[in-house]
Amino acid sequence: MKIRFEMIEEAISNRSVKTQRMYLGKGIRMREHRDIQTESDFSESVMNRYSDDNGRTWTDFSEDSMYYEQDGEREILKRVNAVAPNPVTGHMVRSVMERIFLYEHKKAYENYWTTGVMDWRDHTYMEISRDNGHTYPERYLLAYEDDMDIHRNHGYHGTNIEITPDGRILSSVCAPLESIARAFGINAYEYSLSPVITKAVVVFELEFDPDSDSYMISKSKPVIISDEKSSRGLLEPNILFLKDGTYLLECRGSNASPDGWKTRMKTGTPGYRWIAKSTDGVHFTEPEPMVYDDGQAFMSPSSISKWLRHSVTGKLYWLGNIIDKIPDGNLPRHPLCIGVFDEDGKCLLKDSVRTVDFRKEGEGWRLQCSNFSFYEDRETHEMKIEYSRLGQSADHRWMGDAVRFIIDDITEE
Repeated sequence: MKIRFEMIEEAISNRSVKTQRMYLGKGIRMREHRDIQTESDFSESVMNRYSDDNGRTWTDFSEDSMYYEQDGEREILKRVNAVAPNPVTGHMVRSVMERIFLYEHKKAYENYWTTGVMDWRDHTYMEISRDNGHTYPERYLLAYEDDMDIHRNHGYHGTNIEITPDGRILSSVCAPLESIARAFGINAYEYSLSPVITKAVVVFELEFDPDSDSYMISKSKPVIISDEKSSRGLLEPNILFLKDGTYLLECRGSNASPDGWKTRMKTGTPGYRWIAKSTDGVHFTEPEPMVYDDGQAFMSPSSISKWLRHSVTGKLYWLGNIIDKIPDGNLPRHPLCIGVFDEDGKCLLKDSVRTVDFRKEGEGWRLQCSNFSFYEDRETHEMKIEYSRLGQSADHRWMGDAVRFIIDDITEE
């Protein structure tokens, strides 16, 4: 496995820069998304530019007017999370999440982290394009409740979109256990003392119906974990459809326990990646730690992970943070590692794991090798990872260079 590094853009003063690319259709048309960040989960500047030749030439950057709007006291963020072609129907599919803050976002985030009160509403939509990603006129709310009020169907987007060989679209959301319990008739307090903080996952399947010329949506039973194992439940889910027909759900957990939250989690509880399996996409097993092929569970902070099935080799890659000690909630988010997932054993091949990026001498302990994009170049078939090395400076928490790592694993075949 060959890994090489590219600097995209250095940090601007004490702010972070994040530049990430995404294919927009079935060909090589791309969007490059550029964020400037000085606080958690909010960007002060969001710009886009476009390329029709796989990134050789670009348009000028322009403001992403979709990202932010203000509606009275409310603030609304909108973000395209994933885009995928459906080779069976010929449609393009993308997931879009809207986050509605009931009042100023900084205060809402502060209240959440100090008291466990969540004063924003997330809703995730699947949008369909029939003109190769130029327009998306069809929109489907990933809903697990019948009531369409703003305070229902909370859903933070899953990390990916999966297309099955027969053209079914798989996606997922995580939502407060309080909402999930209400929808499915479950006692939330059997699983968590803070059911707003603890998240559960619902997997959705969209199947195209030629007779109605639209998609029919079905949903799974909720996937839930006790706050004794993960204080925040299951976060940022990935849904995979393996070669043997298994539905594999993989999620971020957490061992964080701020003073304002109620949790049964004990100090020193390990932090893992969590997986659940299903044969029908409806009933999932109880989440278990993700393991190596020797059966050992590996430690991971509460951070994002992503998957990629290579179009040439057929290998299924997992990308995320693997650490050698019990994490402290979200940290440390370094090093960043990549490995091959064994679909038969449902485990990560330990000998395949390589370090992509790590904290260098003098860099801040809060360095984040996280919140990355992960895609295959459609011409070279190299895998590309792009993110901001947020927190690289020990003196400036939100400082970070925009970087790219390029991985070539085809030569080993």
